[in-house]
Amino acid sequence: MTISQAKWIFWAGTLLSTVIFLALTYDSLLQMPQRTHENALNPQVAQGKWVWQKYNCNDCHTILGIGAYYAPDLTKVMSARDADWTRRFLKDPEAVWPAARKMPNLHVQDQEIDALVAFLAWVNGIDTNDWPPKPLVASTAALTQQAQRGAGLYSFQGCAACHTIGGVGGKVGPDLTRVGGRRSRGWIEQQVRNPRSHFPNSPMPSFNKLSAGDLRDLGDYLSGLR
Repeated sequence: MTISQAKWIFWAGTLLSTVIFLALTYDSLLQMPQRTHENALNPQVAQGKWVWQKYNCNDCHTILGIGAYYAPDLTKVMSARDADWTRRFLKDPEAVWPAARKMPNLHVQDQEIDALVAFLAWVNGIDTNDWPPKPLVASTAALTQQAQRGAGLYSFQGCAACHTIGGVGGKVGPDLTRVGGRRSRGWIEQQVRNPRSHFPNSPMPSFNKLSAGDLRDLGDYLSGLR
């Protein structure tokens, strides 16, 4: 290969890459208003973003891929919970969901709660290409109604902060992708209720405040992962 041929290949590749980059950028800019539904932005949504930052919600929660993984990802929380439930939970987390992982009562004012709900509703409407991914569906059969509730509990309780299902989640605890093929439903429920009954030195927190129904639903979901 001559020097002139090498230069031609270099400049042709550079030009082609630049054209592709500009075309993709232009296409993204055209899609952005619709995907972010910017027409729904209003002063209350903007105030909600300010409330989110004021109370440092990102210290525990993730939204649009930004934040911590200690508590549930809230990008699509309004698809799982209605506005009224969310308002009541923000007002007094312990009263609404006593079995949940401990969210502190931040004593958020009513006007701030309304703004935060508006912000979460706006974020919920953003086209994120199905991110965050939904929990893995049992491969052997369609999820029962109980298992569907269990999948929701798995997400809401923040289990993915430590455990992985289908390649999604944390690495602190065991991979649960096919846990139903290794453990019985009873074993799983006991492990959730009191992890140290099986492993005395387990760092996993106890979820003994879950109701019997919630525990069964979570057991149905996890035991179906095979």
